[in-house]
Amino acid sequence: MRWTIVSGILNVDDCFLTLKPTKTFTAASNLSTSMCDVEEQDLSAALLNNNVSFSSTMVTSSADLSFSLTEAEICKLKKKFDASTMPNEDMDVSINVEEISVPEESSIQEKSIMHKEISVQESSIQEKSSVQEETTLEEDTSMQETTLNEESTLEESESVINLEDTIDEPEIQSIVPESNQLIVLDVNKPVVANENEPFVTEKATEIVAAEAEEIAPLEYFKNKLIEVGRRCWKSSAAAQHYTKGCYWSPDGTCLLVPIHLDGMHVMELPPDLYTATTVAQERGLTNLVPAVHVPEGGTVYDCVWYPHMNSQEPDSCFWLATRQHEPIHMWDAFDGKLRCSYSGYDAVDEVMAAISLAFSHDGQQIYAGYKRCIKIFDTSRPGRLCDDYPVKFAISCIAQTTEHHNTLTCGNWHGYIQHFDLRCSPKQGPLFTLGGHKGGITQLKYAEGSAGWQLFSGARKCQKLLQWDMRNYKKPLEEYQRNVETNQRIQFDLTPDLGWLASGDTQGALNVWDMNGDGEVSALPLHNDCCNGASFHPTLPILASSSGQYHFIGSDGRVNDSVLDCTGAVEQEQSKEKPQEVIYENAVVMWWCGQGL
Repeated sequence: MRWTIVSGILNVDDCFLTLKPTKTFTAASNLSTSMCDVEEQDLSAALLNNNVSFSSTMVTSSADLSFSLTEAEICKLKKKFDASTMPNEDMDVSINVEEISVPEESSIQEKSIMHKEISVQESSIQEKSSVQEETTLEEDTSMQETTLNEESTLEESESVINLEDTIDEPEIQSIVPESNQLIVLDVNKPVVANENEPFVTEKATEIVAAEAEEIAPLEYFKNKLIEVGRRCWKSSAAAQHYTKGCYWSPDGTCLLVPIHLDGMHVMELPPDLYTATTVAQERGLTNLVPAVHVPEGGTVYDCVWYPHMNSQEPDSCFWLATRQHEPIHMWDAFDGKLRCSYSGYDAVDEVMAAISLAFSHDGQQIYAGYKRCIKIFDTSRPGRLCDDYPVKFAISCIAQTTEHHNTLTCGNWHGYIQHFDLRCSPKQGPLFTLGGHKGGITQLKYAEGSAGWQLFSGARKCQKLLQWDMRNYKKPLEEYQRNVETNQRIQFDLTPDLGWLASGDTQGALNVWDMNGDGEVSALPLHNDCCNGASFHPTLPILASSSGQYHFIGSDGRVNDSVLDCTGAVEQEQSKEKPQEVIYENAVVMWWCGQGL
């Protein structure tokens, strides 16, 4: 315990000393010592028993205190100090007062010593002030500290805890202004820094409004679609450069578009759309120029972005791609250079091409689907080292729910959806298998957020999009009809809030379903050729769509130039060449589907 003399008033007839703690103490009650009520020996014993240490600093008041002692009295004090009992080693008794000139050997143990020649100026000691005490109670059983600030007099012996202090109040947002003064922002009360000096609330209002805009849900398809950007590729009978879907990056800065026989292209979002809330109908069309072009030959089977891609961190800007007769490649999104490769080998030690790709949600693992196994690569360890999980069918697509990171949902070309637990032995097989599609599964996608168990599936040459609840998988929750007449992958996508579902169509239309409405489809004729890709921007009301397909013309098509007559003889018919008109539209388009002017 540390104590400080607040004020001392010494008279001939009466003498008392008031003590006040300057730091926290662990006693259960306040201590107050009055020298007029304690005998000389009792006071000395009390000081020794309580191990009182007087601080060298003093809280000075407006009164001037002066003491004068004769040489005889000083000698008398020295003799009595030497004769008194010496304190223990643990006790620290010292009186150091700046305003009082008393030798260090002097001790206030007797009351009669200070009855002589003491002059105290009592003119300015009539002002009284209350002192706020900060008390810290340390509970040994719970090992917790509770700080209580209370205004009380020095004579109070108990600390009172208010019941309201035990109630947890809701968290409030704090804002530190430029003046380094802490301002507590409460949305229900005006923001003030001081009762006499009101704080300007313009900045706080702007911050709250900006956060409200970020939290506010996006509105889709409330007005007409506005085309904001387009890129086209030429095609011919010898080389048909059609698109194979489109994929927004996780941070929404660029769009990845694989092109048949022309590698992969990365398109950047137009700069004026980053902060746009509305777009005018008269806005000019932006010519999307590829920022990065990877001229990879062959057919690109699948590609996927790194899930934590951020343009502010160049190391995280990359994507994976797999193509025919090649291992899995990691491509840099800034310069298009090859970073590394992940190779899968078969039983005769030959490189196999992965059919499908997927990242784990934390980005630490890569799931690659092959003809007879699932290979799991470590993202930080390129090469051929991986874990094999044997399966019976070729894995055409992979998806993973956010609700369980040890399970994996895979589709195959036989039209089945299988759910695997990677902790189980491969001999056990899938946990369950889902049907419902006529053709091979081309895409699987889990919803985000709280609906993480809802799975959407699509297949080739199948007119249905199925919505599943993987917790009750006996039958689909919903069926959505679309027009798919080829083996091509027709991409679909969901808005981040699970409000809208969009899918392409072999007839060139974009099918849109309102998930919160009646579920009726709205067919938007956006392209003249097959609409094979649809992808929503992660943070803006922008939809990207891609078009194109392979056209069988000339010698590629099978022509039957013979007919049967009534006798059953084959009669050759002269072939008549008819000019065939083919409409190529190999394009990627960005559409503004939010509020317009």
